[in-house]
Amino acid sequence: MNQSVRVVGTVVVVVMGSVLLFMATCTLVNGGLRIFEQRQLMTTHECLTAVPRRRYSTSDEMRHILYGVGDQFSPYDQQLADYIRSHISQPSPTRPRQLARPHNKDASQFGQSNFVDKLLSGRQAGFFVECGAADGETFSNSLFFETERNWTGLLIEANPAYHRTLLDKNRRAYVLQACLSTGRRPATVHMQPAGLLGGIVDKMHQTHRAFIGTKKKAEIAVNCFPLNTIMAALDISHVDYLSLDVEGPEIEILHTVDWTRLRIDVVTVEYRIYGGPRIGIDQNAVDPGSALIRTRL
Repeated sequence: MNQSVRVVGTVVVVVMGSVLLFMATCTLVNGGLRIFEQRQLMTTHECLTAVPRRRYSTSDEMRHILYGVGDQFSPYDQQLADYIRSHISQPSPTRPRQLARPHNKDASQFGQSNFVDKLLSGRQAGFFVECGAADGETFSNSLFFETERNWTGLLIEANPAYHRTLLDKNRRAYVLQACLSTGRRPATVHMQPAGLLGGIVDKMHQTHRAFIGTKKKAEIAVNCFPLNTIMAALDISHVDYLSLDVEGPEIEILHTVDWTRLRIDVVTVEYRIYGGPRIGIDQNAVDPGSALIRTRL
């Protein structure tokens, strides 16, 4: 009488550096091995890439996400948050921060970092948002808090020419290549690149356009999102310090903020005037619980 035992096993074969997995169903008959079914499972490449494929957004969904089209629009729409989140990068944990001037503690142009640090009594482990982050180092108001106070945060820069540099520096902060909306819906606007002085074309004062002069380059289109929406995408409801330097629409941006959903302790705004105090605290801040610091160029 034949006695048989059914065995199911996996065979690993290495071919040209790729691991192939096979499943074999075997029968042991009187001590002999008979393979009667064999099936290749997948290569290691297929194992690593076998993830659910995201579906494409419809044209109506993209109109909603990028342009705020629709009567039922909400700045906290999940699709909008997912889109923004997919465009935010976080620092690489395996690569050190790479600054051009690593020993420069305060890179801010007019000492804003030191001023804010005193207001916050040397607060540790806070969260900043710097909009108008440029290359992440030149005249940065947030870098001091990252390197000296162990903060993290979000760097927002609309000019795509700076995006690669921001990623290369690998600051301990999120990075988003976009601009902040001057309304409570997403928008696409025309930006005038001009190094550190670029901004939204129809929000720049004529004196500023004249000031940047030959530094101007060809206009580009950039996507803008409300600050509340971006913070919701990061699940952040408290910002210790917001640095806003976008060459024109700073106050319009602040008027879009839903202060019931987002708490900001200190805001610095850089703007150009003729005469008047160089730096100081505006007691009539947008939010009674915040300090608004204006810096004159």
